[in-house]
Amino acid sequence: MASKGCMLFADSSSNGEIRLNAEAVEVLASLPQPLKVVSIFGPRHSGKSYLLNLLAGSNEFIVSSDSCKTTPCIYMWSLPDPLDSKQNLVLLDCEGFEEDLVLEERAYSPIFTLSVLLSSVCLYNTLGPVKRETLDQLFHITMLRNLVILPSEDHANERFLPEFVWCVRDESLVMNFGSIELDPEDFLDSVLNDIKDGNSPAGHLLEIFTRPKMKLLDFCTPHAYNKDYESLSLSELSPNFTMQIDALRKFLYRSKPKALADGHYASGRELVILLETFVENVSTGSIMDLNQVTGFSVLEVSGKDFSGDLPRNTPVVWSNPSGSLPSGVGLPASGREEKASVFSGTGKMLEPICLIENTTNNELKVNQEAVAILSSFHQPVVVVSIVGMYRTGKSYLMNRLAGKHKGFALGSTIQSKTKGIWMWCVSVPGREEQTLVLLDSEGLGDVEKGDEKNDHWIFSLAVLLSSTLIYNSIGTINNIAVMNLQYVTELTKHIKVKSNNEDEADASAEYVRFFPSFIWAVRDFTLELEANGKPITADEYLENSLKLKPGHNKNVATSNSARECIRKYFPRRKCFVFDTPVHRDKLKIIDQLSDSDLEEKFVKQATEFCSYVLGNSQVKTIKGGIKVTGRLLAKLVMMYVDTIKSGKVPCLENAVVALAQTENSKAVEEAHSLYKQLLSEWTVLHTETQEELSNVHEICLKEALQLFLDRSFKDDDRRFQTQLMDLVRNEYDKKCQENEELSLNYCTALLMQLEDTLKPDNDYMTPGGYQDFQQDLEVLIVQYRDTKGRGIKAEQALEEYLAKKNKLGKVILAADRSISEQQKRIEEQQAYAKMQEVNAKAAEVEKVAVERRIEDVKRAQEENKRQLMEKIERERKDMQSEHERVLQQKLREQNAMLQQGFDANARQMQGEIDQLRREMSQAQNRSRGRGGCTIS
Repeated sequence: MASKGCMLFADSSSNGEIRLNAEAVEVLASLPQPLKVVSIFGPRHSGKSYLLNLLAGSNEFIVSSDSCKTTPCIYMWSLPDPLDSKQNLVLLDCEGFEEDLVLEERAYSPIFTLSVLLSSVCLYNTLGPVKRETLDQLFHITMLRNLVILPSEDHANERFLPEFVWCVRDESLVMNFGSIELDPEDFLDSVLNDIKDGNSPAGHLLEIFTRPKMKLLDFCTPHAYNKDYESLSLSELSPNFTMQIDALRKFLYRSKPKALADGHYASGRELVILLETFVENVSTGSIMDLNQVTGFSVLEVSGKDFSGDLPRNTPVVWSNPSGSLPSGVGLPASGREEKASVFSGTGKMLEPICLIENTTNNELKVNQEAVAILSSFHQPVVVVSIVGMYRTGKSYLMNRLAGKHKGFALGSTIQSKTKGIWMWCVSVPGREEQTLVLLDSEGLGDVEKGDEKNDHWIFSLAVLLSSTLIYNSIGTINNIAVMNLQYVTELTKHIKVKSNNEDEADASAEYVRFFPSFIWAVRDFTLELEANGKPITADEYLENSLKLKPGHNKNVATSNSARECIRKYFPRRKCFVFDTPVHRDKLKIIDQLSDSDLEEKFVKQATEFCSYVLGNSQVKTIKGGIKVTGRLLAKLVMMYVDTIKSGKVPCLENAVVALAQTENSKAVEEAHSLYKQLLSEWTVLHTETQEELSNVHEICLKEALQLFLDRSFKDDDRRFQTQLMDLVRNEYDKKCQENEELSLNYCTALLMQLEDTLKPDNDYMTPGGYQDFQQDLEVLIVQYRDTKGRGIKAEQALEEYLAKKNKLGKVILAADRSISEQQKRIEEQQAYAKMQEVNAKAAEVEKVAVERRIEDVKRAQEENKRQLMEKIERERKDMQSEHERVLQQKLREQNAMLQQGFDANARQMQGEIDQLRREMSQAQNRSRGRGGCTIS
């Protein structure tokens, strides 16, 4: 959406309630990422609006006068970044505060906090001088933590909070103290070192932003005599002032776009959700927790037409007289409630959402809104799915896992309530680095649906997507219960491990690697857990029920088939039994009952069940030990459903290959972007030596490689890693070239400036002029070499300059009649020798730079190889551990078969065990054979 110019964005009432302009919110929501947001805050009549107008190159913001509106408010102006047309710039002009800080604290503090939350750079604009008392005027900083909880992790805090720039106006700082040269940062350090009270506004400021994120810029008076400088053109302003404005403009150009706590750059939509969440918290007296802002990205990818939800033709949306939040703020009430019912904006969901819909024609359809939510979780996911016959209480069990009474819909009739597969993403205490994804599946065997093939796909999808699979049944684990689990016998028909035509039925070890752990939940269990008069555990009860039946008739074979498949494909098994939770009459309202209303034994059993599932369920992995994130899981969902709809069978190997292509490309893009960002942030061009730039390059390369190797997988031919290294090398070459050009330009300009100390050429065309010329030139060379910060092309610039002056020297020498011909020859030889010295020094400096660049390539190869070999070793250990786990499970299963007298089955398993041992041996040989790395 194009900018509509400056418009009122938000204001704050005397009681601190924030009111938003719906039209301005709509403009912000329409802006894509990346987005730079610059806010300015400070006392009235300090020139804030004028400064923003100069930065943008247009007089959109109204420069205030004594008669202007003094209500705490923010004006917004969005426009293409004048220095980078590929991204948008949003300017937020906050109304200046008065000197009576305490009286206006309640009204201005939310406005200040809002400007900090939204901005990537926060300008604190004051009139001079530079002193601690001026920082203490920012009383509103002390109230910020009464409104928000800052990110708890330092790196998240650093990513989210803006850079703080103190703009000191109408003040010309004295930049030297005797022989010591000072810069604005020295003045800032002096003020910050003077802070003694950590509870003062200045103390809060230093604690929140930290020194590396703070900067001071000074600005002289725009015009020495004309106080009405707002009406003057740039050419009429003080040259020093325009240079200072240009320095601020360049700083903003180098600054990073607005990012959320998880590090990704925010879009306008996400900022609007952040804005609305803050406004709602302020209206209810709640504190907003910034640790939970990572989930906002769901709206960015949902594809929803955000602008359509915003009220139009309403310049300002005011609150109602009661003081409650108006329904028109941002999204209308219905829209907000609809979104909030699913997604909290805190990184977790408030209630489930359908992930895979089962249509009336029993066709599977992926819900794109759910995929968008799932994609917003960048953490590894623990996926727990539940399957079972319809009307067996699966949903209630999943609600307990979520720690809620309500969530997944419960049915109170004989009809199945859940259709398709529903998803609920929740957090697990103690596992903050992971997200728990609960999948509640449609009941199997629904007579009304009458589609056995559809049931098989529902069951297969639950297996494919989960790391823990719960099978829920009622009564006991008898032959009928086992036979009801017929879907397990046909898993190889609905799931393939490999893309070739190998016999999948004989590849159970491959399935075991990627299939979830298995929990059998037996509901309304009425028997005593005992066998042969002795008490047994629920696990022993399950194993006894899965023992193969002796005999060879058809019924026995059919019965044993299901048992054998469960044992073969799910060697990691667990069983829980549950008493009836309440009397039958109360089952229909069980989601309204507290634990005190339930049977005590059931509560204990349910607590043990939830504790085990939440504590022992592993992160979902795919072939190669790759940990699945929410984003990867979302892609798997779409991939598997698309495959099923096309009439094909989902293949684990194909899924990994397809994911690797997209994810590795994304990893290259993100790593390259990180390298560019870090190189830009950590390099101040031009550098004095090549080594300075090389050291920064080395650090940036290490970070970029680490990111790539963490995100990428199955890059067996190292094609993507090579691609990244090529991109990094090109980026570094461009930075080196830029560094050289800046140094050469600076030195050339410096020499031209120093040349002003020389006389005009004609003045040397006199007797004795040659000696004067040589002496003046020598002084120039000394002054030049004494100047700091010339950079790596200092000697080359001098070489080129002296080559021209050498020609002039020859002309002057020839014209100097006071020097004999013999002396002229001596002077020419001396001039030639000096020139040779300059040439040699320039060549030596260039040689050192080239050698360092060659060394950079070598170090990059070594760092690349080191990190790659570390990853290969980690993968080898993971693979070995996986082989060991599967082998031990097979050996235990084989031993159980022998003890139960099924020697033929045990002999059949021996082939699988031998194959596993061969694969382990081959993997070890391959790892020993990797003596080097061909990546450059």
